[in-house]
Parts: sequence; structure tokens; C-alpha cells
Amino acid sequence: MTRIKICGNTEAAGVERAVELGVDLLGFIFTRSPRRVSLDQARRLCALVPQTVGRVGVFIDEPAREIGPLVEACGLTAVQVYRPLTPADRALPVEWIQAARMRDGRLDPPLQPGSAELLLVDTWTAGSDGGGSGRAWDWAGARELASRHRLLLSGGLRPQTVRQGIETLRPWGVDVSSGVESRPGVKDLDLLERFVEAVREVDG
Repeated sequence: MTRIKICGNTEAAGVERAVELGVDLLGFIFTRSPRRVSLDQARRLCALVPQTVGRVGVFIDEPAREIGPLVEACGLTAVQVYRPLTPADRALPVEWIQAARMRDGRLDPPLQPGSAELLLVDTWTAGSDGGGSGRAWDWAGARELASRHRLLLSGGLRPQTVRQGIETLRPWGVDVSSGVESRPGVKDLDLLERFVEAVREVDG
């Protein structure tokens, strides 16, 4: 079964609906993004998430000393970063998601073997050091990568395109943010439902 991660959550309605729909992971952004949440905001939202759903803190290049207090305060179960992992990261009691962006057929930053439990691949965008562009990348060019890693497919996914992404790569999971929004950080509940339904239809 394809896992579903809904990222960039900023309000209760979207979190509650995603939980009702049975998604696997919910992402909360603590870094440079229009979807960034404060500590108090994240704590309130994470309190709505049952233990059966993963709570992912999303960062870009922040060090472990900044990430650790947020893990504890919000009860995060996983952390996503766009940088190499360090020994200090490994001391935190979470699963790690190594995020990278596909640029001209190569991962940016380059993948370090065995660096994280999950690999999230997103779209490279000029002027941005994170994800959330809403643009797709060449999924077909990453079939070999997907065969070797627990891959979270991200970038350009929406209800109309997620089937193609899953059938192309057969990833461990899919990650969506802008593809189910009415505006940055605010989920469109109808699009959210249609996205989950589209994934489940592929899974059969």
C-alpha cells in the first residue's frame, strides 16, 4: 500500500480531515516557507494527530540543537531535512527523511548511502532551497533510484497526476502540499479527499 504524507499543514480543519481519511504522515514546516508554523501553532496541531499517524517536522539546514526541542515539544516522530545527516541528528529519537531535489537528472544534495530511513525526492527550483513548488520532475528517470530506496515521491502531485507518479515509480509513499491547497498552508478539503481516493484506487 502506498503511504500518504500531507505536508505544509497550518490549520486544524485540514489536519482533522486528513486524519479522518486515514493518511499515514502529516508534515509541519518549521523552516523558510510560506507554510511555516510557530511552535505554539505546531503544538496545537500535533495534539490533533493520533499516535497511529506520523508527525513529521520539516527543516532545510537547521542543526540538531534547534530541531531537538521541537521534536520534544510537538511529539514529532520523524524529521525531514535537505542536508546531510550528522551524528547529533542520530541522537534524536526520530525517523529521518533525507530530502533532495532532482536537478538535471541528479539529486541535489547528492545522496549519502545509508544516511536516512526514507528518501524524499522533490523538484529543484531556482531561488529555493526547499520544496513546495508544485512542479513535477522527470519521474521516469528515477526508476532505478526508487527500486533501491524507500522513496517518498514529491513535486507536482495532485489528484489528477498522482496515479501516473505511483505507476511510474511504485514509491514507498507520496508527499503532497500545494496540490491539495486553496492557498499556501490551507488545505482544500475536497482536493484532499480526491487525492487520497486517487492513491487508494491505484493500490486497488
